[in-house]
Amino acid sequence: MACLLLHLAIVKKYLETHPSLEEQSVIKGTIYPDAVTNDVKTHYTEKNRGSDLLSHVRGKVNLYAFLEEHPTLNDFELGWFLHLVTDYLFFCECFTNEYLVSKSYEEFCKELYHAYYCVNLYMEENYNVKKDDFKEYPYEYYPGIPYENCILPKEMVDNFIKRVSSIDLDKYITKIRQVKKNIKP
Repeated sequence: MACLLLHLAIVKKYLETHPSLEEQSVIKGTIYPDAVTNDVKTHYTEKNRGSDLLSHVRGKVNLYAFLEEHPTLNDFELGWFLHLVTDYLFFCECFTNEYLVSKSYEEFCKELYHAYYCVNLYMEENYNVKKDDFKEYPYEYYPGIPYENCILPKEMVDNFIKRVSSIDLDKYITKIRQVKKNIKP
């Protein structure tokens, strides 16, 4: 899953173009899936997602299952859904199949969590993400370190934020409900 500061950068960009949404509810919903003990349930993780790293990370989120349980979305649930969309696309678009097949789960986690620390400070400095954004879940805030080369290059992160924050979620929800499975927007 993407780090929480990346989720916050995306939701803040999304909120810029959707001023009618209640900002704090959407932000709280965006943080919620990672701030609970049972994140398998909050991510609607598929039970039989395979044992290799590729299928393990790509089966982390089931967007259709979430929408089945939430036929209409309030602002909190919209933030939650945006979190799930971000995680789904993060593993589909930020890592190639070849990369994921070549790594063990332990290697991948080590590289990924190092990248998160780099990205965290970058999000604070470039996307107006602050410790105060975590007021509902203060224990989830992790300060970053100066950016260094890692598996999440800055340009990729910037492009990913721009792409995900500009998704028309209403159209995307309709598309997912039609095909009844995860699908890219």
